[in-house]
This record gives sequence, structure tokens and C-alpha cells, in this order.
Amino acid sequence: MDENNLTMADFMDQIDKSMIRIRKGDIKTATVVSVEDAGIITNIGTHADAIVPWNEYSYEEVAKEDVQAGDTFDVLVINTDDGEGNIIVSKKRAESEVALENIEELYKAHTHFNVKVKEVVKGGVIAMLQGMRAFIPGSQLTDTYVEDLSDFVGKQIEVEIIEFNAKNKKIVLSGKEIAKAKTAELKKERFNSIVEGEKYTGTITKLMPYGAFVNIGGVEGLVHNTDLSWTRIKHPSDVVKEGDQLQVTVMNIDTEKGKIALRAKDVAMDPWYLETANLEKGQVLKGKVVKMMSFGAFVSLSDHVEGLVHISQITERRISKPEEALELGQEVKVKITQLDKANKKIGLSMTEVEEEVDASMMAYMAEDEDSISTMGDVLGNAFKDLFK
Repeated sequence: MDENNLTMADFMDQIDKSMIRIRKGDIKTATVVSVEDAGIITNIGTHADAIVPWNEYSYEEVAKEDVQAGDTFDVLVINTDDGEGNIIVSKKRAESEVALENIEELYKAHTHFNVKVKEVVKGGVIAMLQGMRAFIPGSQLTDTYVEDLSDFVGKQIEVEIIEFNAKNKKIVLSGKEIAKAKTAELKKERFNSIVEGEKYTGTITKLMPYGAFVNIGGVEGLVHNTDLSWTRIKHPSDVVKEGDQLQVTVMNIDTEKGKIALRAKDVAMDPWYLETANLEKGQVLKGKVVKMMSFGAFVSLSDHVEGLVHISQITERRISKPEEALELGQEVKVKITQLDKANKKIGLSMTEVEEEVDASMMAYMAEDEDSISTMGDVLGNAFKDLFK
């Protein structure tokens, strides 16, 4: 066509052909022309202006001064003619379309990422993910119970997508399994750093009838009742309560089962050792019969020390059970025949005490006979002198 012979109709037709054809739902690149109170005027390559209403600019609050002429961004066409010849477009919906594609990839790949909690809603919280609202159920925030969900508002948490529906734009996130894995890893690292025989200060987390659980820096160990106090207790609450700080010594680490046995009692203050410090083998003491078994009787020597009198050491006569010669609560004299402090065992004998008494009595009797014999000789001689 000869350009010199173009009619006005031809010229307008060429302009129309050069303009981009648009349809509702198209995504175009927009350039900001001006910023107005009603919205942002942009050019998307058409003969008409494309207006971005402020409520279609972003999911977040935006100040007008943050938008400048010349800025470019993608927009989604939501209306090709508003009745006044303008095209209505949305920046946030364009972002959503792109975001949905990205989010679907994150969902399929089970990718972990961080989000910032925006607000609390019924049953959980809302976080923004690439401009999209995503729901996190309260039970999925972390691996522990959360009493007040508002504590998480404004905080960054690591999550993954557990439910996604592009059509309904439904996005459900969870940080529970991620937090659980981190806790397990930290627990493993801490577990491997615990040393048998070392002392640690921990916090009592739970009381059970058989003992107290103590957290020593992310790892829980058990202090059995017998290792919680030197005195006999029926329940840990007799001496401690949850939340108490407690210094413990690691007695045993079972790596295979992931269990740690702890002791709260200080060995240096063991009353058994304190009360046996001055005892020696061969020493004769008074005690009280506190328990009788088929093989012998246990005799209490002090508040925390008991010794065993074997049935063969109770009396010289043959008996079939201790009760034939002793009664519970009976006070007896015993001699220490065995003192094993390493194993906290004391062997006692009553018969050896009797033997010592018998030997002493015989010596005393022998001394008396010598005295009587000497006195008789003196008197006999006196009578002889008298009757000379």
C-alpha cells in the first residue's frame, strides 16, 4: 500500500493493528504513568489507559509515595472497559497467578521455607506466602502445645505446605514436623554430649510415683526415688516439685534406648559412710533387730546402717529360723566380723560376743580360785601357830 495515498481510515486501521489485543485474564507488563488518588495510571501497550485501583495493587498496605512514575510490574486484566474507556488491571492478582505456580512447585517438592505470622484467626494463624494468604492451624505451628497463638504474631517460622488447592487458592502450612526434627537433632547432639559421672543442673519437668524426670539442657533423665533422697520416700513430691532446679550426677547412659539415669544424692554426704566412719572389724556394739529372714536377722546399728547376723551366728544352739532365738525390736550385742564399705555390707555375730563373755568369766573365776586358795593357806598357818 502506498503510504502517500493512505486515507484516515487506513491510518486508524494500522494504529489499531499495532496495538496489543487484550482479553480478560491476560497478564501484561505495566509501566506507571502517574499516581492518582483513585489508583495508579499505567500503560500496558494499548490505546487506553490501564488503571490499577489501590485495593488491587498489593495484599500489604502501601503508601502512595512508594509508587513512582516509571515503575514497572506485571498486572492481570480484570476488565477491558470500565464504561469510560479504561482498562482495569490488578497487580496483586497477577502476582497471585505467578505465585500459585511457584507455590505448587514448593508443595510438590516438599520444600521448607520461612514465613512471617501476620495475624491470629479462629483455629490458627495467617501468614503471607508470595502475596497469598496461607493458613497455619494452631496444632501445626510447632511440636509443642501453644497456649497463646498471639505469641507467634510477627515471628518468622520455618514451614512446609501440607495442603494446596490452586482453584480455591487454599494453602495450609505446617511447622510441626520441621520443629520436631530440629528438636530430635538437638536432643541427639545434647545426648551425645552428656558424660557419665559428670554433674549437671537441670529442671524437674515431671513427677512419677517411681521418680522425677529432669531436663538437663534439652535431654530428660530419670532420678529414681532411691537416688532422690537419703531418707526413704513414698513419692518424689515428698522432697521436690515440678519446676525445681536440681543438681544431678549422670549415673548411666543407655544410647540404644535413649535413656539417662541420674542421681540427686551427693555421695560425699551418704549417711551410711558418715555413720560407719569410726566402725572397725572386731568392734562390739549394741543394736536392735529390725528384720528377720530365713538366713538370718538384720540388726540396726544406727539410723542408716544395718548389719546381718547369719543364722549360724545368732546362738550356739541349732535353730531353723531366727524367730526361735530373737524378736523384732530386741536389743542385742553384736560383734563386727565383716566390714565391706565398698559394697555397704556389714557382717555381725552374736555368738562371738558370747564367747568373749564366757572367756572373760572363766578368767575371772580362775582369779577368784587363786585368791581363795591363798586365803586358806594363810588361815591354816595361823591356826597351827595358835595351838603349838
